[in-house]
Amino acid sequence: MKKLTENPDFIPCIAVEGDEMLGGFPFNWHVTRATRWIQANLDQVERSVVQIGPPGPGADSSNLDEEFLPTADLTRPIIMVRMRPEFFRLIDGNHRVAKARRTGIKELPAYYLTQEQHRQFFTSTDMDKRYVEYWNGKLKDFKKDKGRWGVVGEVRV
Repeated sequence: MKKLTENPDFIPCIAVEGDEMLGGFPFNWHVTRATRWIQANLDQVERSVVQIGPPGPGADSSNLDEEFLPTADLTRPIIMVRMRPEFFRLIDGNHRVAKARRTGIKELPAYYLTQEQHRQFFTSTDMDKRYVEYWNGKLKDFKKDKGRWGVVGEVRV
């Protein structure tokens, strides 16, 4: 994996009514745009599966829409983004993951966006710069530790 450089021409994705967004400080993604981009660029996106494990410590499902949960389509791939060399983050599919856990399903289809691909869906002008600094710092730590703490193989959510 290589260092990232800031995109001086970065244009944030601005939401309009009805768009799906995800995040909190310091990173937010425009999920609607990411989903459209994936569909238009399937040949550039890795599709695999994600292993569904039990909820992690401190997991909070109170932000789930319980009325929507039964309608969550488990055949629709969730979206994972590479946040740092050894870690992916779920940005789309929380209801699908919750439904899978509740029904005993152990894996879901997933799209995996690289560190370069998911940056284009940030929602403010400073996020690209902030992410480059974050990534490069984590990459330095990862190389220093020779990847000993890296996750290899399945991703669990």
